Amino acid sequence: MDFQLLATCADGLTDLLAAEIKGIGGTDVRTGYRVVYFTASEEVTYAAHLRLRMAGRIFRILKDLPAGAPNIVFSKAKQIRFDKLFAADLPVAIAVISASGAGEDSGELPAHLVGSKLREAINDSFQFHQKVVPNQSSRDAKVSVRGFLHHRRLMVSLDTSLEGLHKRGVRVPGHPAPLKETLAAALLAVCGYDGTTAFYDPMCGSGTIAIEAAQIATGTAPLLLRPKGGFGFEHLLDFNEPLWEKLRATAKAARHDPTAKIFMSDIDPEYVENARQIAGYAGMGGFIRSEVKDFFKTAKPADAGTMIMNIPYGQRLADQDVTPEFLAALGDHLKQAYQGWRCGVLAPVSSPLKSIGLKPNRQAAFQNGLIPVKLLVFDIY
Repeated sequence: MDFQLLATCADGLTDLLAAEIKGIGGTDVRTGYRVVYFTASEEVTYAAHLRLRMAGRIFRILKDLPAGAPNIVFSKAKQIRFDKLFAADLPVAIAVISASGAGEDSGELPAHLVGSKLREAINDSFQFHQKVVPNQSSRDAKVSVRGFLHHRRLMVSLDTSLEGLHKRGVRVPGHPAPLKETLAAALLAVCGYDGTTAFYDPMCGSGTIAIEAAQIATGTAPLLLRPKGGFGFEHLLDFNEPLWEKLRATAKAARHDPTAKIFMSDIDPEYVENARQIAGYAGMGGFIRSEVKDFFKTAKPADAGTMIMNIPYGQRLADQDVTPEFLAALGDHLKQAYQGWRCGVLAPVSSPLKSIGLKPNRQAAFQNGLIPVKLLVFDIY
């Protein structure tokens, strides 16, 4: 049986995520605004949750229906056999997102009203087919029904991720501005890192980029450490546990030692210690060499490799601007100390990036939290 799925992602990641989905066997892949639609078999569906690095969440599409009036939403939604999707005693969270906003001008129904009609439809499904009243609570919900409202249409889906897929199950508190794992994966993809060459993050912060690089270098599936019951699909009636455990066992067996070295450093000892802890929780501690060091005193740790640095800005820089002097010094150090390396610099779009004094081979725009950022990639000769 094939499923119609959609995977959400952050700004700038749709094309990268689409390529990733194709790489694991997804078909009929097409992109939208911060979303990728695709078709997948049961096995590829499970693999997507386990292996996709850049997806924010994954949803199983149940039905697309007209949403011009509350009674229409109810009459169409109640045709969905919710009673065949999940057990009546499970608490269910319901959320509706309106892409165009509600109001007379948009013609859209209020999201909360649509959500209430979905709740009525769920109740009707269980009462009509099973003669039971389903759980009315959403507290500690393991099942999440999500509606996407746009142009008087409602796409009804199940959130099969349960939690955002950037939550790998390894982060600990301690860094003021951690980078999301999904963005770290995108940075590595743009730089063409495949784990076969050395990697270095000289401004590692919480270590997210280096840990993601280590996972790639060791063939480790990004969500392998999420605990049992951590995905929404595990709580559905059609959950194929033997197949899921087979895929997890295969992923565990595929892990291997890296063929190239991975390094990270930071000028702040607390950040380095925090990054070491997280790397240990992720099972990557033994593969990453870390030290406390000022970037401007570093030298390339191998003849060739990939470097990515998320320079200090925003909260870590106490919301001060990135100065031309800092970027000029950074560019000079790259030219002097990193010949033979591909170097990626992530910085706010508002920064005086030309001050780096190098011509980028490639650029990519992303959103880091609320801050628009740009990755500049330089091949240093």
